[in-house]
Amino acid sequence: MTEMDSRKKLTQRILFSFAVALVTILVFSCCSPLYPFNYWEDPNCFFTVGLGILKGQVPYRDLYEQKGPLLYFIHALAALISRNSFLGVFFIQIVICTVTHFFWIKIAELYTKATIRLYILSVPALMLLYSVNSYFYGDSAEEMILPFYAITLYIILKAIKTKKLPGKGETAFIAIGSACAFWIKYTLCGYFLGTVLIFLVFAIREKKFKELLKLIGVYIATFVLASLPVLAYFAANHAVGDMFTAYFYNNIFLYRNVSDPIPLSGVLPYSLIITVIKLGVNPYLAVMLILSIVFFVAKRLFAEILAYMTLFLCTIVFIFQGSFIGFYYIFALAALAFPALAGIECLLAKIKLKEFIVAPVAAGLVVLAFFASLATDNIFRKKEELPQYVFAEYTKDYPNATMLNYDFLDQGFYTVCGIKPTVKYFCLLNIDTVYDEARLSKELAIANQKVDFVVTKNKTYKWEGYKLVKACEYTAMDFNAYNGTDAFYLYKRTDLK
Repeated sequence: MTEMDSRKKLTQRILFSFAVALVTILVFSCCSPLYPFNYWEDPNCFFTVGLGILKGQVPYRDLYEQKGPLLYFIHALAALISRNSFLGVFFIQIVICTVTHFFWIKIAELYTKATIRLYILSVPALMLLYSVNSYFYGDSAEEMILPFYAITLYIILKAIKTKKLPGKGETAFIAIGSACAFWIKYTLCGYFLGTVLIFLVFAIREKKFKELLKLIGVYIATFVLASLPVLAYFAANHAVGDMFTAYFYNNIFLYRNVSDPIPLSGVLPYSLIITVIKLGVNPYLAVMLILSIVFFVAKRLFAEILAYMTLFLCTIVFIFQGSFIGFYYIFALAALAFPALAGIECLLAKIKLKEFIVAPVAAGLVVLAFFASLATDNIFRKKEELPQYVFAEYTKDYPNATMLNYDFLDQGFYTVCGIKPTVKYFCLLNIDTVYDEARLSKELAIANQKVDFVVTKNKTYKWEGYKLVKACEYTAMDFNAYNGTDAFYLYKRTDLK
């Protein structure tokens, strides 16, 4: 194959992955233009802080949230495209999904030929993955790290297959991925700890000590360099202390009262039990993980099995650290579902199943993914139905108004109304139960009438100086697949004309 043919083939593969990713995100993410809005609280918290960055506010110092700063920088980038919607996140998700799908195919290619049948099967495989309970409405920290996980898995499996340590460039990439995980949500670093352990054992077994030392140097140097922009940003804004206090100290120590720590001896059994429970409500992810293990076992790929289990165990031990378990945490295992595609293709190649039989089955699985998704229940709903847009229609006559999201997680009222939060603890967070400042700051803002509007959820209040001006109900599916109706209330300061 000539160099021109290779480039043409690469371009075709990228375009195919892009097309599949575009359709997948368009249908399965609530950030898509097919949806009125992403109703999930977590992405709205990220977006509010990201938008605040563009407006001169500094995370942790001016707006308090507990995830990593890189997550907010990503959403600040998204806000450059659209400040009142998730359109920018939608484009970022397409890029993430494109890279993920592209390397899913490359991982399969390590063990089988990239046939038309493989490409056909990759479409429902990706869509089933994005339809699982833990993906929910889209735009989680776990989704943002997925392409780094996918490429790292490819590097690991390729190294095992070729019996060579990764090159300096590949090592640098793994370090960048590690830094991104660290600054997005440090509990996602378990996957990269597993990666480091795999290559340490590999190098020691092969007695490649000099090469190992060089790669360790590359890894550490790259990790530090990748972290410098984050540290420089906070240093320039005199907020390094705020960042370390909020992201590290408070998450590690204050949350002990919110999420009880697990004794060291019970961490692994606890993590395994929680994993089984969570995979029970994510059956398509569970099936892919099982098929991946079965494939390696059937092929007697013992090195791959050890590497796979190392990644699996390190990941779950890190993500399931306490008694507070988010339903979306298990999506961190998504990349480990990828070898399943190679296993299915190998089986179908062995029985010589033709494409004309695979195609309708794949189409059926796509339909199954659509109806399995918790997001698709909201597709094509009108914006006018949402409380965010109902309240925005009212507040648009007050262009310089301030607002407080009171006693519930951020659900996008700041974003849609185009109002910048002026209270540091701009919504309810887990830390409110153990940190008086977080709770009292909101109560004082209302008592002193420092905000023009207050939004509440499922509860009405009688505050001196405020009156109820709007109410709106909205029915949506939660992560337990139950339709629930929430009532939202908009209060206005009585002296606001």
